[in-house]
Amino acid sequence: MKNDNRNHRIRSFLRRLRNNSAGAAFVEFALVFPIITLATVGTLEVGMTMVSTILLEGAISEASRSGMTGYVAAGSTREEYINNLLQERTFGIIDLTNLVITQTVYETFSDVGLPEPYTDTNGDGSYTAGVDSYTDLNCNNTWDVDVGAGGLGGPGEIVLYQAVYDANFMTGFFSKAIGDEDGKIKLTASTVIQNEPYGTPPPGCVIQVKI
Repeated sequence: MKNDNRNHRIRSFLRRLRNNSAGAAFVEFALVFPIITLATVGTLEVGMTMVSTILLEGAISEASRSGMTGYVAAGSTREEYINNLLQERTFGIIDLTNLVITQTVYETFSDVGLPEPYTDTNGDGSYTAGVDSYTDLNCNNTWDVDVGAGGLGGPGEIVLYQAVYDANFMTGFFSKAIGDEDGKIKLTASTVIQNEPYGTPPPGCVIQVKI
């Protein structure tokens, strides 16, 4: 008899619980809210990354157009002028302490990013100092994995402009989930231009084969 009463009370409680919807909306909201928050923050993170990339590309493009003419602002060098221009065109969104700007000069467009040619004497598939001979195209007395030289170049020379930015995430979650070991995401922008013939080209070096 006691068991029958207890079973009846349990069934009655479960029936009332099933029919009672009070608090259901709160439970549903608690389940959905983290997903909505994550999606919203993720959208903002992606948007900020896209804005930063667009600013970098625009700044590099404008800097290269100014650099190719050989223009120099009063009281500054060409390098200082170009770097200041890049910084101004990012409108404070870019953290300048995480921005690295480089310019590399080449003789021709086909030279961009290429190493100096060498003869693989020992056949190991890579350059070996003191064993393999190489063509010293930039006349710095050493074999270079990139034949380019630093600087903004002279009249008619090819210049590669590059900006590398380690962007911070707005939240720690995404910095840990998709960031690098420092919790940042690396953004890059680059362009290659040929300087205008605005003056007398610098004297070229004597290219030699060396070991």
